[in-house]
Amino acid sequence: MILGMRAISAKALLPPVFAGLVLLFGLGCLNYTKGEDWAHHAAWAESRGLPPPSCAIFYAGAAATAIGAGALGFRLGRRRAGPRPS
Repeated sequence: MILGMRAISAKALLPPVFAGLVLLFGLGCLNYTKGEDWAHHAAWAESRGLPPPSCAIFYAGAAATAIGAGALGFRLGRRRAGPRPS
């Protein structure tokens, strides 16, 4: 134990890490479908064999960002608050 910190098990780290990955995936989708230069993104995607930017990818990115951020915030806030009094 270093400076009063307790060890965190891998089981306790899994939900925040998963939520962080979902958040990063959502942000990546939103960046992929950035609206200012769709032609550039479409050409980049075509040259790499990826699907072109679309509204479906944008909505999936928005949903994943909201879910990931909410889950990460809930998990981190809940862990720091400690147990509730009875």
